[in-house]
Amino acid sequence: MSSQTIVSDTFTLSGEHLDRLRQALKVVAHQARLAQNAGYGRNVEDVLAETEEVAGSQAALLDNALDADKAEAEYSGEAERARRASYPIYRAA
Repeated sequence: MSSQTIVSDTFTLSGEHLDRLRQALKVVAHQARLAQNAGYGRNVEDVLAETEEVAGSQAALLDNALDADKAEAEYSGEAERARRASYPIYRAA
């Protein structure tokens, strides 16, 4: 009997486009980290380490850009208008 853990190679991305992109970047970084210990040569391991770093930094840049856009929307008042537009309109009887 094998002592290796069985891990499925199938995954599902969910949510909006940006959510799926963020999930995919996390998967890329994780798989690159795992592959670094798989016994490939030094050159491949260097590329895998760089891939992990780039995927992680891209995910962080995306998160920072989302936060900046949210802050900009709050500052400009656009977020408040969107919140008010989502409230149901009741008329006094």
